[in-house]
Amino acid sequence: MSHFFSSWFNFRLDVSIIGWMSHFMSSWINFRLFVSFFGWMSQFSAGCLIFFPAGLIFGWMSQFSAGCLISCPAGLISVFLSHFSAGCLIFRPAV
Repeated sequence: MSHFFSSWFNFRLDVSIIGWMSHFMSSWINFRLFVSFFGWMSQFSAGCLIFFPAGLIFGWMSQFSAGCLISCPAGLISVFLSHFSAGCLIFRPAV
């Protein structure tokens, strides 16, 4: 009986770890899609609507960060900064 319970406990542990990993992976994929979408949006708005040289740079940076650097924390910071810059600061002169 003890062998059965220890096997069941190990199985439950394995299943919960696999479930947590799949949840983490699906969240990570959704997060990457979300960040890539905003990187593309900021590039579109900065590059196409404003025609401002800094906007092109920030839009390119956000797309680059979302595509390539998202796995490291510096990528997250640069995505946030470049999206914030492209979305909030560059629209100010235009408005």
